[in-house]
Amino acid sequence: RVRGTVMSETKKTKKTDENTEKKQKTKKRENKDKFVEDLPEEISNSEEEEKESEVKVEQVGYLEVKRKDGKWKPHFCILIGGSFYWYKSNQDIQPDGGINLKGSKIKKLDGDSKKKWILEISNGDKTFVGAFGAAQELDPWINVLTKNSKFESTPPPEKEKGKKQGRMEAAKKKIAGKASTTGIGKSVIKKVINDETAALLISIRKIVKKEANAKKADELEKNIIKLAVKAYLLIDRNKLKGDDFLIADGPLRAAFELLIKCFNGRGRVEPKILSDAFKRVEGMLKKAETVITNLLAPHLTPKNMFRISSTFGYLANAEFLEKVFKGNYQKFYVGFRFV
Repeated sequence: RVRGTVMSETKKTKKTDENTEKKQKTKKRENKDKFVEDLPEEISNSEEEEKESEVKVEQVGYLEVKRKDGKWKPHFCILIGGSFYWYKSNQDIQPDGGINLKGSKIKKLDGDSKKKWILEISNGDKTFVGAFGAAQELDPWINVLTKNSKFESTPPPEKEKGKKQGRMEAAKKKIAGKASTTGIGKSVIKKVINDETAALLISIRKIVKKEANAKKADELEKNIIKLAVKAYLLIDRNKLKGDDFLIADGPLRAAFELLIKCFNGRGRVEPKILSDAFKRVEGMLKKAETVITNLLAPHLTPKNMFRISSTFGYLANAEFLEKVFKGNYQKFYVGFRFV
C-alpha cells in the first residue's frame, strides 16, 4: 500500500512538472508572438549590394561623416599606415576624402543630443569630423590614430571594381526590402527570431531603457532585428550560407556562457575576477563583430554597416556589462540562458 502511494505521488509530481514545462513553453511562444507583432513597421529598408575586395589595413569602421553642407552621412573609413581615408560606400574605388596623420591634431569634440561621440582630425587646411554610434568606439580609434601619426602617408588600398547590379536585380532587392514591412515581413521575422532570441531581446531592451533611455533601447532593438532580417534574406537568396555565420557563433556562445558563470558566481567571486571576465567577454563579442562585419560588408550599405558598429560598440563593452551586473538584472542573464 505504501509503495502504491509513493508511486502515485511520483506520477502526480511528474505530471505537474510536465504541465509546468508545457506552460513555460506556451508562455515563451506567446511572448515571442507579441514581441514580433509589436515591432515597428519600418523593420527593414531596401539595400544595395556592395562589394569590397579584401585589403590589409590596420583599422576599418563606419562613421557618420560631417559634410561641407553640415549634413552627416555614413562613410566607410580605413586607416592604413600614416593615412586615414573615408569612402561613400565600401564599393567605391576612390575615397571620398583622405588626410595624412603625420603632424595632424587628433581630438574629441563636444557633442550634442544627436551626435555625442565626435572625432576631429585636422592637418593644415584639411579637417575630418566624424561621429561614432557609441562612446566605446571613440577612444580605441583615437589611440590607434595617434599611434599611426608618426608614420609617413600611405596611398589608399587598391580595390577591385565590382559589377554594378542590373535594374531587375535592384528592383528585386527593393521589393525584398518592402516585404519586411508587411505581414509577409513579420512572418520572416518569426522565422529569424525564435522564442529564446525574443526573450533575450526583451531583456536587453529593458536594461538599456533603464541604463540609458527608451530611445536608445528602441534603436538597438531595431538595429539587431533589421540586421538579422537582412542576413536571413541574404541566405535565402543564396548570397551567403548559414554555415558562414558559425564562425561568429563560437565567440558569441563563449561570451554568453561566461556571463552566465559570472551571474551564478555573484557574491562569491572577487570584483577583480569579475572585471577581468567582463573584459574577456568584450573581446569575444568584438571577435564576433569582426566576423559579422566581414560577412555582411560586401552586401550592405554603409548605413546598415554603421548599425553593426554602433550596436556592438554599445553592448560589447566591459564597463556596460559591469554596470548591468551591479544593477543585478536577473532577467538579463535569464535571457542569456536561452541562447
